[in-house]
Amino acid sequence: MRTIQDAEGRIWDIAVGKESYGVRVLIFSVRGVRDIRKHAMAAGSTLAATQELESLSDAELRVLLGRAEPWA
Repeated sequence: MRTIQDAEGRIWDIAVGKESYGVRVLIFSVRGVRDIRKHAMAAGSTLAATQELESLSDAELRVLLGRAEPWA
């Protein structure tokens, strides 16, 4: 799990999740607000997705947050 702060000062927790058909996603959730978003990853396993999450910079995570879709 990682944590970043966005331009408005909100704190986001980021974790790896798994959707149907084995698609790994980054799950972004803002603290204290019901705002959950997801971003699909190319990783083929949870281990690979976790390693990718750990390797991303905060700036890269903010870009992915901007591209993330609402969790339905």
